[in-house]
Amino acid sequence: MFLEIAKMAAVEAGKLALDCESRLKDIRYKSLKDVVTEADLKCEKAIIEIIKRNFPDHGIRSEEVGFMGEKESPYCWLIDPIDGTVNYSRGIPLWGISIALFYKGSPLVAAVNLPKLGEVYTAKKGEGAWLNDTPIEVSKTADFNHCILSNGDFNVGDVKRVNDQNSWNFQQEAKHFCRVKCLGSAVAEGTFVAKGRLDGYVMTMSYPWDIGAIALIVKEAGGKVTDLKGNPLKFIDGEQVLFSNGLIHEKVLEVLN
Repeated sequence: MFLEIAKMAAVEAGKLALDCESRLKDIRYKSLKDVVTEADLKCEKAIIEIIKRNFPDHGIRSEEVGFMGEKESPYCWLIDPIDGTVNYSRGIPLWGISIALFYKGSPLVAAVNLPKLGEVYTAKKGEGAWLNDTPIEVSKTADFNHCILSNGDFNVGDVKRVNDQNSWNFQQEAKHFCRVKCLGSAVAEGTFVAKGRLDGYVMTMSYPWDIGAIALIVKEAGGKVTDLKGNPLKFIDGEQVLFSNGLIHEKVLEVLN
């Protein structure tokens, strides 16, 4: 039932976001370069209402409202109502809704909806990952010269540190791999790794709601997820993360360390 509710909430929020997109008006900056729209708030409210209606005893952490619900519960939902809000606000179709349920600090189920692409990704711990209910796997690319990476966005979090590190990352990655992209949406880039469209994705700045769902989806698609030192994820604010097909994981870590 957990996965069904996560998927339903992601789909409903996607419909709401698409409806808001056609008449988007209220675009604000919650910090110097961090956008929030009326759609973020409406989608977040809709998702939270669905979760609270079905699981009133669960905890929730969402990007805009923070913690709510039962903090002592072993179950906690991580919600990013619109990941890639800058893309969304400018009509760039790479954005999505991310919902994950954690149990005792570990992801249990995940749903990511990329509404403009008509793609809904889901995963359940130990049971696999799916795109529109069809099983998916990461790429089999092992030749570094043929690998396509994506690197996290600029101007997020600690702007100077992140921008400096991203610039350095791009230089190093370009020396060793075929192409380096920057798509501006963690959920798009993460699910693209799970689907085999990308071979790896580096995030130099993340929050748990950014990566909670895609971490499970990539792992269940056969990939590997660690921090940039190769350690298991802690799902803490500011964590730096590598998602990959597993075959190139150690090489990327070597290049960036």
